[in-house]
Amino acid sequence: MFKFIKLATKNVFRNRRRTVITGLVLVFGATALILAGGFVSFSFRALSESTIRGQLGHLQIYNKDFFEKDEEKPLALGLENVDELKAKVMSQEHVRFTMARVEFMGLLSNGEKSAVFLGRGIEPEKEMELSGNRAPVDSGKFLAGGATGSGDDEVVVARGLAKSLKARIGEYLTLMTTTSTGALNAMDVKVVGIYSTGVPEYDERALMVDIRTAQQLLVSHKVSKLVVVLDETSHTQEVATALAARMPEVTLKRWDELATFYKAVVQLYSAIFAFLGVIIFVIVVLSSSNTMMMSIMERTREIGTQLAVGTSRLRLLVNFLYEGLMIGVFGGLLGLLIAAGLAELIDHSGLRMPPPPGGTTGYPLIVDLVPGVFVGVFLLIVTTTVISTIAPAFKASRMKIVDALGHV
Repeated sequence: MFKFIKLATKNVFRNRRRTVITGLVLVFGATALILAGGFVSFSFRALSESTIRGQLGHLQIYNKDFFEKDEEKPLALGLENVDELKAKVMSQEHVRFTMARVEFMGLLSNGEKSAVFLGRGIEPEKEMELSGNRAPVDSGKFLAGGATGSGDDEVVVARGLAKSLKARIGEYLTLMTTTSTGALNAMDVKVVGIYSTGVPEYDERALMVDIRTAQQLLVSHKVSKLVVVLDETSHTQEVATALAARMPEVTLKRWDELATFYKAVVQLYSAIFAFLGVIIFVIVVLSSSNTMMMSIMERTREIGTQLAVGTSRLRLLVNFLYEGLMIGVFGGLLGLLIAAGLAELIDHSGLRMPPPPGGTTGYPLIVDLVPGVFVGVFLLIVTTTVISTIAPAFKASRMKIVDALGHV
């Protein structure tokens, strides 16, 4: 086998110009696929971690009927016995911590103008831990928890909502909402921070208060849900299965079941990557087929001579397939090396991507070096090159000896 590979390698470089041109097509295809695959991998990884750290956590626990019934009053389908549920969750392996949240809505007023808000009652210390101990505010400070030493209840307001009400840090606003019993309630809160969610539409409505402030406003000790944070995202399914078996009285959702934007991005990028792969496949097939066809035309008399001295048609076919294999191997390996170099260069270039649809901030351009993508692209390039060689090689092996020897 080795002698045939050696012969195929010599034949490949008999016409260096044509081989180099075909090789460049293969290198371009391999490089494009690897860089695209690495960027897609980074995008998926970054978006998943951003989604988890930004709001969802790894798992969320709800009332058993939360997704089956309509909530007629605030927290009507909330969770009770929160401390007991937290203890059960914390006893599970790979769980870092769990925290409660209260979701509610109502009107926010500055005395002259009112705006609808979407509020979230949180445990500030744990929310900070979820976000990597970075205060998620653009200006001011994050919530200190419950009532401050001065007796003020605090609120952090999203940038769009703060702009709408002309709210400044240190000023007081009034929260108005319906309680869990159906009555109206209001509370004055002090603006201590302004933040951005990255989604302009949500920025126009969002605010956060301490969970005790939210429960006091809603007159209830229930919570909307529990958020579970794990030590590693890879353990999500394992922990979800274990908790579902131990806690049948609640409904449990993984982060990827709740992240509709993430799923839409995955579907879009996957389709783009598949389409790019099809284009590269077609380019490689056409380029390699043309190279082998030209090679066969130039070597027609040589082919006739080989057949005349007893070389079998099958051996002739295999020889040309070996040539296609060697072109694919050389082009694929060179493409992998160039792609790895470009990926490292891009990663250290400091380039940034523009904000995604609906977002307000960009993100760094990073290309992951994914072993699976490298192996897959190399196999695709080699396989495609061999496949594109089959038709020209078959044509060569079926030549008539007399016609081939008399070819001019």
